[in-house]
Amino acid sequence: MRDFINEVTVLSQTVLHGHAYNGQALDPLGRFLVQTTLRHYFWLDSVVQTILDKPLQKKHQDLKLLLILGISATEFLNQPIYTSVNAAVETTKKLKKPWAKGLVNASLRTFQRTRQAVINEIHSEVALTNHPLWILDRIQADWPGQKADIIVANNDPAPMILRVNAAKQTRDAYQSLLAAKDLIATPCRLSRDGLILDQAVAVSDLPGFDEGCVSVQDSGAQLAAQLLQPKPFERVLDACSAPGSKSCHLLELVPTLDLVSVDIDPDRLTRVSENFTRLGATADLRCLDLARPQPELGTFDQILLDTPCSASGVIRRHPDIKLLRRPEDLATLIETQRQLLTQCWSLLRPGGSLLYVTCSIFSEENEDNLVWFLANHHDV
Repeated sequence: MRDFINEVTVLSQTVLHGHAYNGQALDPLGRFLVQTTLRHYFWLDSVVQTILDKPLQKKHQDLKLLLILGISATEFLNQPIYTSVNAAVETTKKLKKPWAKGLVNASLRTFQRTRQAVINEIHSEVALTNHPLWILDRIQADWPGQKADIIVANNDPAPMILRVNAAKQTRDAYQSLLAAKDLIATPCRLSRDGLILDQAVAVSDLPGFDEGCVSVQDSGAQLAAQLLQPKPFERVLDACSAPGSKSCHLLELVPTLDLVSVDIDPDRLTRVSENFTRLGATADLRCLDLARPQPELGTFDQILLDTPCSASGVIRRHPDIKLLRRPEDLATLIETQRQLLTQCWSLLRPGGSLLYVTCSIFSEENEDNLVWFLANHHDV
């Protein structure tokens, strides 16, 4: 019988231990369930708090996560409700808490009987929007007219977006290859190389993926290489480059670039190397901390600085950000961003371009940093 033990384990890594979501140990159903649970976590948590007569003890937080997953399964999985309830009940054995079978069964069935009444008791903005209060406050401050739309977008699963390798074929030609395999895709409005799949598929199902004909990359991220507009034979630095998507895109657009791809994390730099190998591209890979002076790198005609940030702009693809990120993280991130800006500026040749990129929607990490930079660098 199906159970949710693997899902409880993976969810606990994020909720209880503060690790980024990693669904490699899950089957497709399990990945969908955990990602959906993370997306709606604050509402699901409120539901569980409402249906329990009293809070579970701290040592039984695994049972709370099981109940949250059980509610999520009954709400969002395309399967009979009793199947989800039975899977949750079965999981109590794997948790070595068979005494909790009755509690889990009764709680989930109580929710089914009184669902609307339970939902009507939930009034918290945090629960109803599935965002922590500090993120809501910053969205309100920075985007007051778009707050509602941003929240809706964040809670909507992101589509699978492809970047066609322009060095190998046109976007229209690759779209036809997809259609021949009954894979429907529409052109991105933001990126001239992007295609949005109607339904996500395994990369092994994408024609020519292993040969570097196509990659998976969000359309906004595809803009970076297009905005930089590098010219043939220019020396270009991709700072903070892992996992290498933007470096690869730069080389697809201009194969003759003298590209240096840098990241501080050696494990993540391995992913850059793997992506280069798949695309048949070559570049100078360096493991360096660009927040510190690195004069041995020399100077560059163009620099792409995709800086570490709060990732508040990619919540729909990474809903665990809502649980992992804390407001106190911003001060450290902003300090790092400004250090990177300063050091990368020192590596730029006269007349060159530095493109500053984040995946944040907070002004503190974007406009405020540029105001600071211009105030402190009068040679811009």
